[in-house]
Amino acid sequence: MADVAIKSSIEKIVQKEMETVFVVIVLAITVIMFVPAAQRYLSIILTVLGVVVLVQILRAVGVINEVQEYERLAVFRLGHFHRIAGPGWIILIPILERAVKVDFRVQQMDIQPQEIITADEIRVTVDTILYYKIKKPELAILAVKDFEETLKGYVYAALRDISSNLTLNELYSEIEKVNDIVKVKIEPMVQDWGITIVDVEVQNLRIPEPIQQAMHMRRQAKEEWAAAQYQARAQRTLIEAIAESASKLDQNALSYLYIKEALPKIAQGQATKLVMPAVFPKLPQGVDKTGEEAMTLNLSGLLNDEENPLKKKAKKE
Repeated sequence: MADVAIKSSIEKIVQKEMETVFVVIVLAITVIMFVPAAQRYLSIILTVLGVVVLVQILRAVGVINEVQEYERLAVFRLGHFHRIAGPGWIILIPILERAVKVDFRVQQMDIQPQEIITADEIRVTVDTILYYKIKKPELAILAVKDFEETLKGYVYAALRDISSNLTLNELYSEIEKVNDIVKVKIEPMVQDWGITIVDVEVQNLRIPEPIQQAMHMRRQAKEEWAAAQYQARAQRTLIEAIAESASKLDQNALSYLYIKEALPKIAQGQATKLVMPAVFPKLPQGVDKTGEEAMTLNLSGLLNDEENPLKKKAKKE
């Protein structure tokens, strides 16, 4: 795959350089034909044109290489490593020398999803992103055949080793620690390659659907248990407040409140008979005659017309 990508990029570069050469030639011919004054400097124009065309051809065939500030060339002469060149324009001896370009910037490697098994024997699929930087390009090229593929294998092995010692809950809760452990495990292995591991991110933990449903039900049960605890505490606070208020009332006040609240509710029931106390308690202090009459009025609907004291009083008047 890497060779195919390199060949494709080389073909694009050659095509671009040849297009530039074609444009320069067409421009020079146009100037010579339509600008009479340019014919006086025909030799100079042709010389400049020839130099430009030659440079572009050399760039197209790889003799002249343009190396950016963040890039370096590992130059091999007759198969032996010769030097690290760049940045700038680097001239290679045709046939004798070849070069491999290396990027010094931080690179991101997306590792394909991998299935791991936790300590409680649950299969989890994880996605991993690795950030690395090449410090010594000659080692990255000479010490390992394909450092990216080898680096992926090290990440796989480190994840399997770590997950076998963690349960699923620990893996979820300590994901940042897992990232650090993977980094620590693979760093010593890649030091001989001239590569530095910048960061490791394990993300997108995917577990089987039945396990997900069980975890959701467990979390929901915990939330319901917490809600019940809060509700019970609220009820206890309410009961304590009522008990504290009731402790400050005497027996007459309690009886009055009971009759006032209970009798209207009893009257709304389906029963045809009501059992009334023989003696109503004396109203507590602070309840005036108007309140006594109002209480009697509230009870009047529960009595027969003949036994209603208000109606008897009205008849006598």
